[in-house]
Amino acid sequence: MTSSTPGVRLPALDSLRLSSRPYVAVIAIVAAFATSDLGNPYILALLVVNSALLLASAIPQRFVGPRLSLAGAGVALIASATILAVDGTATATLFPFLIAGHAGWRFKPSVSFPFAIAISVACSAALWLAARNGIDGWPWAAGLFAGWPVLIGYSRRSRYEALRNARRATDAELREHALAERARIARDIHDVLAHSLSGVNMQLEVADALLDAGRTAEARAAMGKAQSLVREGLTETRRAVQTLRQDALPLVPTLAALVGDDASLEVRGTARDIDTPESQFLIRCAQEALTNARNHAPGAPVTVVLRFGSEDVELSVANGLAPSPTDPIESTGMGLIGMRERAALVGGTVTAGPDGRGWIVRASVPLHHSTETDTEAER
Repeated sequence: MTSSTPGVRLPALDSLRLSSRPYVAVIAIVAAFATSDLGNPYILALLVVNSALLLASAIPQRFVGPRLSLAGAGVALIASATILAVDGTATATLFPFLIAGHAGWRFKPSVSFPFAIAISVACSAALWLAARNGIDGWPWAAGLFAGWPVLIGYSRRSRYEALRNARRATDAELREHALAERARIARDIHDVLAHSLSGVNMQLEVADALLDAGRTAEARAAMGKAQSLVREGLTETRRAVQTLRQDALPLVPTLAALVGDDASLEVRGTARDIDTPESQFLIRCAQEALTNARNHAPGAPVTVVLRFGSEDVELSVANGLAPSPTDPIESTGMGLIGMRERAALVGGTVTAGPDGRGWIVRASVPLHHSTETDTEAER
């Protein structure tokens, strides 16, 4: 997954990986062979060993174990310091610096910093021995600086790890947003389909029972009601798509369309335009409550009240008892769970429970940046 965060250029992660490739080592090796005395077998052998170790250091860590890496670094330390004792003026003196820089990149500070001290001491000793043997080269004190490239390698390592952690954090955040969006879509699908399909199913069952009783006219009326519910379901699906696209969703007209002829709607207070998430929360709560009322108490009177207060908007959906006993309907509880999840997202509350001889669902959401409209409270 490719991602980015403000202020962090995550593509730089790839450029830091490129710096571990051997093109710098190849340039140094070619220059060392060009400027060294290849007629001296010791110098030639040390050039070959140092070149091989320097190129091997570019092998990715996943192919080389930590013990092998540490052993190779130790051999490279000795080989790169030794070449200073026999060829202290040529480009071969770059080997200790390159090895030290790579150690800072590959190893943790607990290993790379002692390595820097060791290679500095070894190079100083090699230059001191070369001077005693009459070999021209750098002064022994110059060897003390052989380990400072470890800081460069460590700096690159720290930056690489910081960028990698930033990428992981960004990927985790994107996954979290994706899961939250999937949950939101699942709630929308449940609310829309449960509302429309349960109503259609109930009307079809009524029509089937009426046909068995020979009441054809009433059965046709029930079928017509089922067709009407299908059309309403299609309308609600379009509204859900608009909501997913974050389009404005009118609260009062949508509630009026949901209530239809099966319930009564009362608006109290001065109607206001509220933000889409809050509007969607109240609409879905009303939809779920109406669906539950029709499933568990078919034929019972249902009252929907929308109250606009100075600080919040409250919705209540109350139903009485069904006119006749009904068969119990198995419930998954997903509707109430979805309402509570929506409430948590917008800072609202949801309660549901018995009220006298019926059932009532209350949902409220605080007002943030709502604006009053000229629509007065009306039944």
